[in-house]
Amino acid sequence: MRLYRLLGGLSLILLVSAALGATSLNVPNGGSISASSARWFDYVVVIMLENHSINYTYGISNPSWTNSSSTCLGNCTFLTSIANQNALAEGYTNTGVTGGSIGDYIAITSGFGNTSSSCQGGPATTSCPLLQRPNIVDSLENAHLTWRAYMEGYPIASGCYNDFSSYPDYYAPNHNPFIYYSDIQNNAVRCSRIVRANSIDTQPNISPPRCGPIPVDNDDLFLNDLGSVADASNYMFLVPNTVDDNHDCNDVSVGNAWLQQMVPQILNSYLFRTQRAALFITYDEPDCTYIGSPTSIDCPPAAPQIYAVWASNPTSSKPTTLTSFKSTFPFTHFSQLKTVEDNWHLPYLIASTDGSPSTEDMQVFFV
Repeated sequence: MRLYRLLGGLSLILLVSAALGATSLNVPNGGSISASSARWFDYVVVIMLENHSINYTYGISNPSWTNSSSTCLGNCTFLTSIANQNALAEGYTNTGVTGGSIGDYIAITSGFGNTSSSCQGGPATTSCPLLQRPNIVDSLENAHLTWRAYMEGYPIASGCYNDFSSYPDYYAPNHNPFIYYSDIQNNAVRCSRIVRANSIDTQPNISPPRCGPIPVDNDDLFLNDLGSVADASNYMFLVPNTVDDNHDCNDVSVGNAWLQQMVPQILNSYLFRTQRAALFITYDEPDCTYIGSPTSIDCPPAAPQIYAVWASNPTSSKPTTLTSFKSTFPFTHFSQLKTVEDNWHLPYLIASTDGSPSTEDMQVFFV
């Protein structure tokens, strides 16, 4: 399921959303949407982490975790508290998605669930030609909404970067869905919307598995953009590096520490205090990265569900999400995409996935 089964990935998706609510669900291409028409939020941040089932990331922390434990692996105290305080989708899965990690990123941004596993090595290769598919960027721009993708450890300040980069970046292109779409990769203006999230890389040069205690990066460039409406985009997709997204360790303590550093800063930002802004956090797929590896604790049987939480600032004058709410409904990555589309009355991208009547949006999580 991943580029490297033993070096696989944990992807967290942090989603902060700016959506506009109105009466119809679809608008024609080129239609314009006003901010006052968004249904639940006007700004959204999406964060995606890597390769962990919900039973590895939510529950009772267990530093002495073994492959027969039923509690989460390592320290999951913040993961659990932010879920309990906000809105947790306990039944969320990546059902209908193939192709490993990149397949999940493509699904949540286009509704396409059949990405080839050959694309795990990066885009624009003989085994992974660029995707000629409509995507969420097309829908946002057609509706005159803004977007930006933030990559932690991005080797360049902005643009489309297709190669893996280890220390000090720990950047993986198969966690960056935007560079896989031909109408982004071949458009310099769109490529410029893919930017570096942080100004300083803090992790040491160590071989995997990369587990704690270890410094976590602070995505200051991304956070700066949350400081004003002028700098924030309606749709923001934040991708941690492969250390912070827990791709490089079965133990979730590093990802827990990264979220504990980042989420309070997001929710307490000017944007989240004063605007209708929502944050979405999830993982790409269940199971864990190092299966059968002698260098890492193995994982117990994986639940099919993955961690998925909607959150907002509860003290804001414009809160968007419910607090202390849980749903066991079987939502999927297609449900998250459909939520963004329904929020801004965007057209569905694929009739059988995000556009299917059997795919429910996640409106139950919003005020």
